Amino acid sequence: MEPVNFSATNRHLKIMCSWLTLAFFTATAACGASVEEQIAAVKAQKDAAVASVQQIVNQPVTHLKQTPDMSVSVYSPGWFHEGATTPDFDNVDVRKTQELTYQAQPYVTSDLNPGEVFVGNELEFNSMTKYFYTDRTLPKKKLTGAEMLQINDLYRVIGRCNKELDELQNPESQLTKIHAVIAAHKFVAAGVAAALLILFILLRVRRAAT
Repeated sequence: MEPVNFSATNRHLKIMCSWLTLAFFTATAACGASVEEQIAAVKAQKDAAVASVQQIVNQPVTHLKQTPDMSVSVYSPGWFHEGATTPDFDNVDVRKTQELTYQAQPYVTSDLNPGEVFVGNELEFNSMTKYFYTDRTLPKKKLTGAEMLQINDLYRVIGRCNKELDELQNPESQLTKIHAVIAAHKFVAAGVAAALLILFILLRVRRAAT
């Protein structure tokens, strides 16, 4: 059995510990110094995604002057009920909640739009985009499949940003997640702890031998 080269072991352990210590304090310092900047950056991403969704959802629709010969369906009170459901940004597919409520009606209007009508087959209602309706005095344009897929992608960005903001603004929630991960991988955590203990013992043995 070859003797243990304590000098080489000690040198490797010191290098490893130095790197780990440097990485830890560098990461800690970076996070501590840039939390506000990170929050601002994530908020900017979220705001951009929200603005893009609003732009798609609130596209202009065709306005026509009502004439006596038009067959018009009137909606009252207004186009939409109060309130809106917050979408499940991580999972919802807005293609599945698109409602072509006005499809069979040539012209539609509401008590909010006297004297003007809208083309029924150009309109839609969608409970999962209603949250972003900025002008509820007008009906909403029927979105294409490509536009709805784009909204799905933007929703995923919003969902990711919401999670990142929660972690940055509520460190306790991040600690809870870390504890949950450790609990779920307790054998790995125990192995890491044991390895660190062995490294500590080897260092003590080396120091005692010199």
